Amino acid sequence: MSVTINGEPVTKGRSTIAFPYSDLSDAIRIAEGLLKGGGVAMARDQLAAAMSAAPGSGSFNQKVNTARIFGVMDSSGGKYQLTELGFEIADPARQREAMITAFLNVPLYRKAFEEFKGKRLPPRPHGLERAFETFGVAPKQVGNARLAFEKSARLAGFFPNGDEDRLVMPFGIANAAPDEQEPIIAAAVGTAVGTGIATAGGNVLGKPLEYQLIDLLDRGGISADVEAAIWTLVRFLKARNE
Repeated sequence: MSVTINGEPVTKGRSTIAFPYSDLSDAIRIAEGLLKGGGVAMARDQLAAAMSAAPGSGSFNQKVNTARIFGVMDSSGGKYQLTELGFEIADPARQREAMITAFLNVPLYRKAFEEFKGKRLPPRPHGLERAFETFGVAPKQVGNARLAFEKSARLAGFFPNGDEDRLVMPFGIANAAPDEQEPIIAAAVGTAVGTGIATAGGNVLGKPLEYQLIDLLDRGGISADVEAAIWTLVRFLKARNE
């Protein structure tokens, strides 16, 4: 059976898992370029102009492919456009949680996170590169894959407090049991915004907690940092319940 990545057939010596050749910062630059151009679908030369780049350059091509793999943009009819995640990652108030989602959108990075969650990462460079090979990265590409992974994990907050020997979800509820997560969230949010949120079987007043959090944001008067943290929790709850 043939293997494909992003619709492209994979031949011998090619990677069988998708990953970017550059890091998350390039995906953010593409999102910011699209937003600078009006946030509407743009032709290749328009996007390149918005980023002061040459449309035919290898560097620009790499940034575009990186943005697509992180899920911040897609293309249709020869034009590039922001995804909902792309709008979020270009918004300083929502960028922090958007970077977490973007990081885990990358198949290689999600595989690494799931494989090594709660464990030390293999020694770098060679141990981690060997692990990437077993995940499907071609031997000639593991060096670039590792470097982009490390920079992206650092930017997205998966290496907290400068400790880079393990991946840690950038918010504190990930390791709690499912039935413990919502009380933790409710208590933390209530403390941060000065209002109480009670949970009962995952619902508040008959509505799932993630929607109660969105209602809370609609009230306004919440600092940018707290708003960003709440959006992270909303995404976490939605992904968990899918």
